[in-house]
Amino acid sequence: MKTLQKISRFCADIIYPNRCPCCDGFIMWNKYLCDECEKKVLIDTGELCPKCGKRQDECICMNLLEYDQAFVISYYENETKNALLDLKRALSKNFGLFAGEKLGNLIKADANWLSFDGIVPVPMEKYQRLARGYNQAEIIAESISEVTGIPVMKNCIIKEKGYKPQHTLNAEEREKNVLCFNSGKRRLDGMSLIICDDILTTGSTLNRCAQILKSCGAKTVCVAVASTVRRKNDEDLKSKDFEIDKAE
Repeated sequence: MKTLQKISRFCADIIYPNRCPCCDGFIMWNKYLCDECEKKVLIDTGELCPKCGKRQDECICMNLLEYDQAFVISYYENETKNALLDLKRALSKNFGLFAGEKLGNLIKADANWLSFDGIVPVPMEKYQRLARGYNQAEIIAESISEVTGIPVMKNCIIKEKGYKPQHTLNAEEREKNVLCFNSGKRRLDGMSLIICDDILTTGSTLNRCAQILKSCGAKTVCVAVASTVRRKNDEDLKSKDFEIDKAE
């Protein structure tokens, strides 16, 4: 956490006491989550396929993924779900900062991390960003950057109008929907990049973004996401109260 950010958080805590975004309990000004919730949300990464970011028994690598490796810290359920919804609703950035810090540590533990040239957050449409005040993927990306020193690279990918929340669509519609993501026309020849987002569902969005980066010359593309959805929770994606993309 940077010095200016520490001062800002300390001062804000005097008027708006810091709360854990998972359980809503009060926490110290310099904490992102309470100790109990932190233990609950972090998963054993050995349960996941290192390429696609899904559980080993739910691997989606057979879908011919464009990205080469995945870093993930949690499952989209329970405490994580509460925290990510707060991040989406612009109620608290805590989980984005927490996820970025933990993802940064995972990346630094990887033997190839020094080869990464940049972190590319999945973009939002301009009016969506104005309405929310920030792009949650950028919050995570900037936190990863603080830990690793890898720079954040914006405008490599653009998101055009017409995108619909992925959870409202079937598989065929999702594939067409992600065509709203397009190249920012920036050459990325020979670069190794990390795409950053808050949640991995079917992988369609991240796959499209990886495809775009490689079409611009990127050599290697990995993904870093705060959470991944387990198949047993697929019904959550279809339920009427599923809000992960309503703000978009």
